[in-house]
Amino acid sequence: MTELEYIREIIEGNPGRFSYFISKYKDMAFSIAFRIVNNREDAEEIVQDSFMRAFRSVKKFRKEAKFSTWFYRIVVNKALSQKKKLNRRAGEKSPEDIPGVNTWDIESAYRNLDQNDRAKYINAALGKLSQEDSLLLTLYYLDENSVDEISKITGISGDNVKMKLLRARKKLYYELEKLLKSEFKSLL
Repeated sequence: MTELEYIREIIEGNPGRFSYFISKYKDMAFSIAFRIVNNREDAEEIVQDSFMRAFRSVKKFRKEAKFSTWFYRIVVNKALSQKKKLNRRAGEKSPEDIPGVNTWDIESAYRNLDQNDRAKYINAALGKLSQEDSLLLTLYYLDENSVDEISKITGISGDNVKMKLLRARKKLYYELEKLLKSEFKSLL
């Protein structure tokens, strides 16, 4: 059954079909919300509210976009509103260009880590980035959205998404380099 068929059934009076969307999108929705608000409870509330809003607005869903793009846009908007409401603004500390980042060394050390350590280091490095950088990297690499989809989700132009992804990846490498310093010494 396609997502459009699920949506049609929901609109026709079978609200139980919405559980398909909850099970499919809850984890990424939580990741997106958490990357923005940096608080587990707030992120869970944002995801819940976003699903409620999507359910109530499913008739407004335009079929030109993927459901995930439409839904993640709701999550981003809710998370940004929550963040603004709670006055939890984090300033961007990273400069435009970070000199001295040796991506080959980082990738080499990263490949030598087991999967659990990789996840630990990636999450730690993402936690050191601005919410926007962390969100963009999560949407692109973890959820595998296209630049166009990220543009629709975040409201940032496609060219700007590309530039921000490039900078965010460089910042991520910089943070990974700092975290993996001890790994480098043992490998080199």
